[in-house]
Amino acid sequence: MQRATLLSLLLGFSPVLAWAPSVDEELARLVVDGVYSRIPPVPTGVELDPLTVRILRGGEACLPFPQSQPLSAWISGQAEVVALLAEGARNDFRRAKPQEVLEKAKGFLPDGHLRVFLKIRGLEDLYLRGAYTLGVRLTLPSGEARYVRAYRTTHLDDWRKEDGRYTGTLVFYLDLSSALKEGLLKEEGPLEVIFLTESSEDCLYAFTVNLGAFK
Repeated sequence: MQRATLLSLLLGFSPVLAWAPSVDEELARLVVDGVYSRIPPVPTGVELDPLTVRILRGGEACLPFPQSQPLSAWISGQAEVVALLAEGARNDFRRAKPQEVLEKAKGFLPDGHLRVFLKIRGLEDLYLRGAYTLGVRLTLPSGEARYVRAYRTTHLDDWRKEDGRYTGTLVFYLDLSSALKEGLLKEEGPLEVIFLTESSEDCLYAFTVNLGAFK
């Protein structure tokens, strides 16, 4: 990390941000210091609320959403895992050591991986959580598209039934390490996220993430 960025963090100014696919010990120390309020918090994710989507395939039948719909999204990487581990240590009245939390963070979320938290409303049944498919669309030098599907999907424990339907958060794990190595994705973005809902309509949706909004 450049000295100017470090100095701006220490002085409370907004640093020039870009997603850090591989967090180093210096950045981990800044994140931990932010969690303990020794410096201003380092942004470790970006929130899209409300979530604005566009239709890539399907036309007028796709909006409004035929069944359930996403309300918001939170996108984060390895730095957020460092922050969560440090926050857990602080809650237990312990001092988090940057090197230790960084090692654990890399074991949980490897270099070049991102998580997308998608808040859903209106799901008819909980088993339909598995019907959501999310990934990213990359552009090859030839102009053709390459799709990378999330390799893992989980959910938070916030699912509740409201007016006969379910609302809660899905979590998708993306491996973008190859895209970075091949130059198909830059650390500052933008990143085009695409998804299918549980609807039988052939609707493909997309939204754009500014990777330059967080570490």
